[in-house]
Amino acid sequence: MIQELKATYTDGVFKPTGHVDLDDGAEVVISVSNGTNPESDFKALASSAGSWKDTIDCDQLLRDIYDSRAKVTNRNPTF
Repeated sequence: MIQELKATYTDGVFKPTGHVDLDDGAEVVISVSNGTNPESDFKALASSAGSWKDTIDCDQLLRDIYDSRAKVTNRNPTF
């Protein structure tokens, strides 16, 4: 079961700010987000788009990747 909840972090302990539907002592996996704005994250990513343009030969990179795979698998590279 996956639940999304808010919590505060105090003295090394996460304290839920609302009800959590779990048995006492249940082991959980926690993913932490500090509440950043996804829209601003997207804008930052979008502003960097194209910054590598003309700095790498994409066709050569693909050939190198396929050549490397062919050496490992003993097959001829195909595109």
